[in-house]
Amino acid sequence: MRVAAQNASATPSLADGLFTSDQVERGRKEFQIACASCHMLGEHTGKSFEGKWNGSTLGDFFDLVSNTMPESDPGSLKPEDYVSILAFFLSESGYKEGTTALPSDLESLKKIRIDPPAR
Repeated sequence: MRVAAQNASATPSLADGLFTSDQVERGRKEFQIACASCHMLGEHTGKSFEGKWNGSTLGDFFDLVSNTMPESDPGSLKPEDYVSILAFFLSESGYKEGTTALPSDLESLKKIRIDPPAR
């Protein structure tokens, strides 16, 4: 029983800093290229982000955005680009950066719950 408890992986938390500054910078650039012509940053960050995504997972966000955006060519970005944009939104919403890059696969992202950032 004790071994099983030690091997059980903890659920990743955004409070642990699950994205890097490099991802944020790439996301900032990608947002300007692929998103800013139709979207304002404030639509997807801060209280707007929390209101829409609180209680869901990063996988929910990634799945929606990667299958519907950009509107003119849904799914046309690389998974790494979508994740970088997500990291940019997280950073702009008050979540802290870390030393490990946010993964770009849906299954890993589904394990990360979105809770309000520590203030």
